[in-house]
Amino acid sequence: MELKQKKHLVKDVHEEYSQVNVFGGVGGLTHIHKGKDWMLPIEYTILVPTQNNRGVHMSRLVAAAQKHSEGEQIEHSMREICKEVNKTQPGCRVICDVQYPYKDQFMPITIKMSERGKIRYTFQRTGITACPCSKQLVGIGHMQRTVLKLRMDSDDIQDFSEVAEKMGECFSTIPAEHLKREDEGEKILEAQEHPRFAEDVVRECLKRFPNATSIEARSLESIHLHDAIAYWSRKSNSSGGGSNDNSSNGK
Repeated sequence: MELKQKKHLVKDVHEEYSQVNVFGGVGGLTHIHKGKDWMLPIEYTILVPTQNNRGVHMSRLVAAAQKHSEGEQIEHSMREICKEVNKTQPGCRVICDVQYPYKDQFMPITIKMSERGKIRYTFQRTGITACPCSKQLVGIGHMQRTVLKLRMDSDDIQDFSEVAEKMGECFSTIPAEHLKREDEGEKILEAQEHPRFAEDVVRECLKRFPNATSIEARSLESIHLHDAIAYWSRKSNSSGGGSNDNSSNGK
């Protein structure tokens, strides 16, 4: 008997009853998204609740991602994926991971959303900080590479380049790939003119993104074996925790 004929005689195994509901779907689904003048690889995670079924129809999730893979805004395509999937498997959630090219960096961005509701963003930007303590003591602040992570929930689609620019303003300076010796000297002097702790980076980020839900900075120390970290979150701040509870000097 041919496979197609057997399929009509046997109940779909995905639709067998299960008392325990879980989320199931696909992860690591890499697909090329096409804009007007650009193309970017995107890694999707698409999840749906099993709704008392044993499993989910994964092929439908993949088909929805392939169908909605063009447009100037990735978020619009993600909404359309949710709408498409919700027709047969309600409760779809889509997560998108993308490396967004900005100047000579790639900025990791994670976007989480459903068909309706706010868009949850996580942005990550790398910069340079110079230590205010050593600057005060010896006139030169030892320098480190610092990773800044920003999370926000938004009703509006964010401009990735604008976010990257604002996050870059939070550091002592921004690293660059191609620098001649005189350019390196200028880069060091620029960092020394704006010495900042990891805590300062978090505060500067909050100034520029007052709607943030959490902000984290990690300075990869150059003269210590440990890292300096700082953290702020709206949840811990609103629960009565003071500013000292949200950051750590690491000195």
